[in-house]
Amino acid sequence: FRAARPGEGPCPELVSILKDYLDFHRSARAKLLEQATKSGYKGPLPRMLIYRCSAMGFCGGHGDRLNGLLSVFLMAVASRRAFFIDAARPVPMHLLLHPRRRPDACGAMLENAEFLLDWRTHGAVALAGRRTNYNDRYNDLVAELPWILGQEEEQVVVMHSNQRVTAAVLQSPEAQALMGPRAKQLLGRPYLHAAMLELLFEPSELLAQRHQEVLEAALLGRRKLIAVHFRAGDQSPQRWSDPRRHGLGDLDAFLACAQGLEQRHRWKDGDVAWYLAADTAEVGSSLVFNELIKRGKLAFLPGDQDAAIIHLDRSPLPIAVMGLTDTWAQWLTIASADAVILSASNFGVTAAEAGRVPLAYLGANGCLESDLTAI
Repeated sequence: FRAARPGEGPCPELVSILKDYLDFHRSARAKLLEQATKSGYKGPLPRMLIYRCSAMGFCGGHGDRLNGLLSVFLMAVASRRAFFIDAARPVPMHLLLHPRRRPDACGAMLENAEFLLDWRTHGAVALAGRRTNYNDRYNDLVAELPWILGQEEEQVVVMHSNQRVTAAVLQSPEAQALMGPRAKQLLGRPYLHAAMLELLFEPSELLAQRHQEVLEAALLGRRKLIAVHFRAGDQSPQRWSDPRRHGLGDLDAFLACAQGLEQRHRWKDGDVAWYLAADTAEVGSSLVFNELIKRGKLAFLPGDQDAAIIHLDRSPLPIAVMGLTDTWAQWLTIASADAVILSASNFGVTAAEAGRVPLAYLGANGCLESDLTAI
C-alpha cells in the first residue's frame, strides 16, 4: 500500500491467486462501458456488488470503512460479481486513494491492463438493484451470507457495511464451494487485509507526498519508529461526538509501553523515535509527554492544535475536508512504523495491519502483545 511510479513496484501477492477474477472484472467493466454508448455492448450485463458510503449516511471511521469495504470485496469475489466502490463521504475516495496501477513485475498477468482492478463508478450509483445496509449489524450479515453469496438474484446489489466478516465469508460453505481451493488459500494467508489493500489501492500523489513529510518529521532523523496511537474519543467535542475510549490519564501507560518495547528488543535509545498519533491536543497536559518532546524523543503532529485531527464520519464536513489528507497521512505513518502501541480503535489497528508492522502491543491493560497476522 505504497505510492509508486507507473509500472514500478512488486506485483501484489494476490494477483496470481485472483487472476481469474481480475480478468473477469476487467471484462465486466469493459461491457459496462460499452453498454453506456449508443452503439455499444447489447448482451447480458454482468452482476455487480457495490460498496456504498453515501454522503448522507453513516459509514464509520477509517478502520470501520476499510473493514467493511474489504469484506464486501471478498463477497464480490466469492459470488462472481464485479466489485465497485461508490464512496463520497466526506469527499470521493478516488481523490485520495487511486486504483492500483499494474506493475511491470506482474509479467504476462493482466497484460495491457492499466489497473489491477478499476473499482471506480464514475458517478453516483443509480436506483436500480437491491440496497442493503449492514452497518453495526454483524450477526445479521453473517446469517445472510448464504443468501448474498449463493441465492441473491438481483443483478446489482449495493451494500453499506462497516463490519469485518473476512473469516466468516471464506469459512462459509458457499464461498468454499464457489471459490474452491482459493478460499482456503486466502483464509490461511497472514495479513490478508494488507494484501487486499495492496491489490486495490495506491495513495494519490498528494497523499503520498504528505505521508512522506509526516514520516520524515516523525522519525526525527532516527532509524526506527514506534508509533503510539492514542484514542481518547471524547476530548475534541468541537470536532466530533464520540464515546470515551481512553482517559487522558492513560497516556502515560501507553508511553511506558513504548519504553518497555524498546528495552525488550534492546533497541538503542538514540536509534528510535516515537510518534504519537492522537485525536486530541489535550495530550499536552501529560508531564511525561512534555519531557519526551523536550528531549527530542517524541513527535506529535500536527502539534499544539487540532487542525488536522478529524473523524471521517463524525466531524462536520468543513473540518473533515480540511483535515482529511493529514489524517490519512497519519494512518499511513502508523503503517510505516517498526512497532506500534495500539488503543481501542480500528484506526490504528487497520493501519498497523496494512503496513504489516511486526511488533504490536495494546497500550492499556498491561501492554499485551497482539497478533495482527490473523484475519
